[in-house]
Amino acid sequence: MEAAETLFGDFGIDAVGLRTISDAAQQRNNNAVQYHFGGKLELLAAILEWREAQLQPMRQALLEQGAEQDRLRDIRWLLRVIFEPNYRLYRDHGVISYMKLHAAYITTHRPRGVPHPVDTDSPSCAAFREAIRLMGERLAFLGTRRLWWRLESVGEMFLSTFIQHAARPHELNPPLDELFEDAIEMMAAAMSAAPMR
Repeated sequence: MEAAETLFGDFGIDAVGLRTISDAAQQRNNNAVQYHFGGKLELLAAILEWREAQLQPMRQALLEQGAEQDRLRDIRWLLRVIFEPNYRLYRDHGVISYMKLHAAYITTHRPRGVPHPVDTDSPSCAAFREAIRLMGERLAFLGTRRLWWRLESVGEMFLSTFIQHAARPHELNPPLDELFEDAIEMMAAAMSAAPMR
């Protein structure tokens, strides 16, 4: 899964063949991916589920902290619940491959109707779904469809911000935590803007 995550993020999900993934994962059997996952979309689903399960405890903790501090009506806090765990995966562990894969997925496969675990009853996204539900209540004036369009758009912006950070020479980058806080502010402004009539 790690080999596929990296390849999908670097080259695009459609561009990577299953044999390339098997080779990158140092599998002797060229059919290892099909044997373990069935196909490319099943492998993609397994990666999304695996990573979101890693992020779920952080999201749950942020939800609980927000409830204790009476911040669950604050769009910035709800965006933090959704996106800070991805940021921490990069900041604390140097893992940019999931952000790159997720950006590729949002760009190419989500528009085709390929579901993310947040779209199902997957336990790996329970806190993620709750944050979106709360945001939907707070931004009810958007309606469900526009809420999701905006979430996908600000999600792509967020992911691109840190993909670019990872690609830039260190001396050209702003401080990482400052960049994260700035991204939250930009996303909150985009989510909260009144729709054009």
